[in-house]
Amino acid sequence: MYDVAVIGAGPAGLAAAISAYKNGSSVVIIEREPELGGILKQCIHDGFGILHFRKRLTGPEYAELFIEELLKTDVSVLTSTFLLDVQKEQDLFNLTLQNAKGIFSIQSKAIVLATGCRERTSRQIFIHGDRPAGIMTAGTAQRFVNMVGLLPFRRCVVLGSGDIGLIMARRLTIEGAKVIGVYEIKPEPAGLLRNVSQCLHDFKIPLHLSHTVSKVFGRNRVEKVEVVKVDRNLSFVPESERTIECDGLLLAVGLIPENELAERLSLQIDQVTNGPFVDQYFMGTVEGVFSCGNSLHVHDLVDYVTWTGFEAGRCASEYAKDKLKVQKRVPLKFDSSLQYCVPQLLSFPLTGKVRIYFRTKSKLVNAQIAVSQAGQELVSKNFKILRPQQIEFIDVPPKFENEPLEISLKRVSSREQDQPFKSLVCIVCPKGCEIELYGSASNPTFEGYSCERGLEFAKQDIVNPKRVLCTTVLTKDSRLLPVRTDREIPLESFERVMNRVKNIVVKKPVRRGEVIVENIENTNANLIATATLYNPSGGRTNVEARLER
Repeated sequence: MYDVAVIGAGPAGLAAAISAYKNGSSVVIIEREPELGGILKQCIHDGFGILHFRKRLTGPEYAELFIEELLKTDVSVLTSTFLLDVQKEQDLFNLTLQNAKGIFSIQSKAIVLATGCRERTSRQIFIHGDRPAGIMTAGTAQRFVNMVGLLPFRRCVVLGSGDIGLIMARRLTIEGAKVIGVYEIKPEPAGLLRNVSQCLHDFKIPLHLSHTVSKVFGRNRVEKVEVVKVDRNLSFVPESERTIECDGLLLAVGLIPENELAERLSLQIDQVTNGPFVDQYFMGTVEGVFSCGNSLHVHDLVDYVTWTGFEAGRCASEYAKDKLKVQKRVPLKFDSSLQYCVPQLLSFPLTGKVRIYFRTKSKLVNAQIAVSQAGQELVSKNFKILRPQQIEFIDVPPKFENEPLEISLKRVSSREQDQPFKSLVCIVCPKGCEIELYGSASNPTFEGYSCERGLEFAKQDIVNPKRVLCTTVLTKDSRLLPVRTDREIPLESFERVMNRVKNIVVKKPVRRGEVIVENIENTNANLIATATLYNPSGGRTNVEARLER
């Protein structure tokens, strides 16, 4: 029997398992895939860990840091293992599992759901027309390109401007495909503005807002799609249809928390987030069941996913020790300017601060969010810009027992001024400051940056834009090894570097951070491995390989 069973070994599950173990609990982590790391294994782009590690990492790098920490513990790791059933009987959970060893059962005192999220498919958005090959979600295309080494399109259209879609528009372009355009039904991008900037603007990929794909044509393979403009009610604008010849349609139309287990355990589900209602301990409406990461609500940053995992794991450990007891719960209240907030419930008795994550319904400039209890303001926080695409948080020290927290928009303003002659989005950190240039191109004035790093980025970007190149190289057994440049290189050198990359074959085991090519194409940057490849011809899981070392 275990104190805590963690379902899912992505960033949230890894953090939860490590946290529960460090809190003195016996832990088992259950993962249906053969390797740990979740979706991060195929996210070879950088931008992860800016908040948690204070540096830009790729998905494999971020995941391996936690995997290596996990495998130094006594946490039981079950990969290629499926959860067939879970039942709560009195104070214990009975989990029925299946893997290569057969069907078996284990028990735990608490469960942490870290099952992540899934993509909406073409069947969920009701596109008319044919159903040929060549229609796939952005995540599927990402796996094909980054892990299998297959280019699914030569000339494609992207529907939706979610972050994965934006990132894949760039990735496909780097690999030689033509992305004709990204079509977003809403009047604003769904993804982070820094991704719009570095994934679309950098590569001159058009973004068409208030547009959608209305029909697909093709017998065996996609041959063309019809796009149409929509009005403010999302209705088609008459006579705005046009057809585009292409061989693929990439869908980036949203993510949904994966919560079959939560529903099976009879947790109450929030219809806005599509995740369970939880309190400040990340415990759902069934005692002993905790939820974290993207199964709770879809995050825009993996750092937030990790933080929720740490807290859910710690609290699950406390519950298993019979140290976490809830006597009463009240719902949080928030005004109409917010889409939602998490947690949705406040449990008593109170213990320490409460971190509240929230999203707004629209862009707000110079906003102040305040949290009060029993008519008394407890804390307020100023935000230069709040956007629906970005999650923000505020830490609150509750003061009164049995009284709900109320979250409100206290102040918002918008400034009117001359139009800038150029705008750009800073990609140094997740804030994604919109930096505006006034005056003249020969002597510009910069406004909108939050730090000196942002100002330096803007000055560099208008003269010689540089980015880190993330891609893959082949190994001798045809597996792909994710790599990146160890520093930013000029955008204009990407094509030259990629031509060199396509001729590289790694013939020996490598470790994360090892140099594959020094000073690649005279860019003053080394090409380095972003994942550890212990045995190019073995094909063992990351758990087996690391335990042998």
